[in-house]
Amino acid sequence: MTIDSGTHGGYNILGNEQMENKSEIDRTRDASLPTPQETALRRSLLKAGFAVGGVLMARQAKSTFETPYQCTLSGQMSGNVSRNDGTTPNCKIGLSPGFWQQCSRFTSDWPVPAPKICQKVSSRWNIYTSTNPPPFPEIKDTSKWRVSGTVTVSGSTVACTLGTTLATALGTTVGLTGIPGLGGNGTRQVSLWELVAYGNNAEAFPQPIGQFARHIAAAVLNAKAYPTTYPVTILQLRAIWNSITGGGTSTSGQYQLMGTGLDAGQIQDYLNTTWG
Repeated sequence: MTIDSGTHGGYNILGNEQMENKSEIDRTRDASLPTPQETALRRSLLKAGFAVGGVLMARQAKSTFETPYQCTLSGQMSGNVSRNDGTTPNCKIGLSPGFWQQCSRFTSDWPVPAPKICQKVSSRWNIYTSTNPPPFPEIKDTSKWRVSGTVTVSGSTVACTLGTTLATALGTTVGLTGIPGLGGNGTRQVSLWELVAYGNNAEAFPQPIGQFARHIAAAVLNAKAYPTTYPVTILQLRAIWNSITGGGTSTSGQYQLMGTGLDAGQIQDYLNTTWG
């Protein structure tokens, strides 16, 4: 993660009108400064290599930064303990699983090799570019859909694919096996797109591992797409995934952060605050 001193210091990237309101911004920020206990935690996290400062606002950011330390997992944990009143602003600087699942985003927004879903319409194969993913389990019908192998589209050979796997993106062998009957057998590694599209579907993945993996998959795509602004790195996501899932089949583990064990639900709650 990146600590941006400019975010804390002077709002020097803002326009003249906003600069004139600097004192008001400062008052708002000062009113939400962390407690001495939270400050001590921040210092400890810095020594441990965690970024706890503010981050630059990505192009999709929607919220304010009155409490910049809330943008990190450690800050969120501290905030959950000290101000669990539902009024603390969140730091939404990523895109949701619902965004990443859209086939129409494959050619412009995906930061890793994206899926190429092929659909047969009126006896002809086409590349599927609609917003919504194909219904599940209809997508397993290979007479209508192809997510592996090749088809002919407008006279050209096209390789259909589910795209980058979770294990590849995380750089770990501890992945999750794919949906049986979809693009191969049940022992293949699951793709990021399968998770953002169908991870919350109990027909596609056992729960709660499917929902947890869906959150991790979206976070991976955000970390890849916005490496200087998204508050969780690939290395941290890999550590979280390996700690929580063990062999990639359960969510019974815990991710240790400064002596505190965070479970799958707490990780999901945090990730929900990082996208709009």
